[in-house]
Amino acid sequence: MYSEARWMMTEAPLGNRRRLPLSSVLTPSSDTGLIRPPHKPVCLLMLPTTKPPTTSVLLIDGNDTDRRFFADQLKHRSSDYKILEAPDGEAGLTLYRSRRIDCAVAARELPDQSGFNVLIELLPVASRPNLAVIMLTNGLHRGLCEIARQNGAYAYFVKRFMSEEDLDKAIQRAIAFVGRLPKEDRYRPI
Repeated sequence: MYSEARWMMTEAPLGNRRRLPLSSVLTPSSDTGLIRPPHKPVCLLMLPTTKPPTTSVLLIDGNDTDRRFFADQLKHRSSDYKILEAPDGEAGLTLYRSRRIDCAVAARELPDQSGFNVLIELLPVASRPNLAVIMLTNGLHRGLCEIARQNGAYAYFVKRFMSEEDLDKAIQRAIAFVGRLPKEDRYRPI
């Protein structure tokens, strides 16, 4: 019934597998007369599993070069990051509303609106942040730093003075800070 050309893999480590003719592995069934395998499938290959990223970071910056630079730096720093990019405030808010975001990094200067408007939309109640938010700017403005913090931003950085390590640490600390708040204080408006 089966020719010698039909072969089946036998149970063995990947490096030591050997082939046997199907006729030597299959036995006739006594109740039906059909030929079936004597036991369950004999060879299963396990593919390596990759751990999906667990920290989602939304980068909102109108400067494409800066946004891509920060995205690349964060990906280089840790494979745990899933980076989402938005070129303006409205696109960033749309992404925030459609996905789980752990941290938002927003530039103060955006093409369609102020980064502070985005901050207020992301954190409607500054004293009860439900999202870790970090603000970025091109220049050092001490007063703007205080305004950002009063409106719920965890940190405020000048782009040219910030390293990938600074941003990575700030993201991790901001997420940990929001995670320490009582559950009733962490909410997400829908």
